[in-house]
Amino acid sequence: MAKTKDQWKISDMLFNILVNLIYNTLTAPVGAPALGIPTAVFTDYLALLTPWNDIYLITKVKSGATPTNRVTRDDAKKALTDFLRDFVKKWLYDNMPPCTNTIITSVGLKPHATTRTDHSAVPTIKPIFTATPNDNHGFKCKILDTTGKAAKPQGVSIMRIRYFVGAGAPVDPSKFASFKDFSKNPAELPLTADEAGEAIAMAACYVNASGEEGPYSTVIVTTIP
Repeated sequence: MAKTKDQWKISDMLFNILVNLIYNTLTAPVGAPALGIPTAVFTDYLALLTPWNDIYLITKVKSGATPTNRVTRDDAKKALTDFLRDFVKKWLYDNMPPCTNTIITSVGLKPHATTRTDHSAVPTIKPIFTATPNDNHGFKCKILDTTGKAAKPQGVSIMRIRYFVGAGAPVDPSKFASFKDFSKNPAELPLTADEAGEAIAMAACYVNASGEEGPYSTVIVTTIP
């Protein structure tokens, strides 16, 4: 699943538009309904907004900005961003009602999703599993979805490799006694020099947040390097 973009990590030009739009909309005599925001909070807002506006006017013309100007700009932007993160959470997102998605949109922000993705279902994807010997008697492994992508499918919390060292591995990989869990690809399955030359059977599956395993990949049977 794609990570939600940080609304505050934007260019200085867009940041300047956003922070002034929020302030002007929420302080206008006509506009957003009263949200119960104390006057002192708007005073604090203005105290951070004013120096930002001043330094932005200087630094938006790159040829005329000094290194000191740019440091001042970055400090002002960080201070205003830190304030606004708490401000919009408390007085907009966590203040519904009286705040509404219409108000949030009017100040240039994105409403939070009203529905949540269900991550409780057992994974149904059978992963593609590959294992290449590494220099430490283990294997460099890849656990890919059916399209060959390394990212975890929606609803998947971790990727699990079950393995059995020695002869007589069970046919069902869910009965392999040993396993390692991974959150990223490629995954390194560690083994020891004492196990070098032993047979090993390995298979991978996706696991949801409740610990339920999906179908296993094709079992790889090889020798520990």
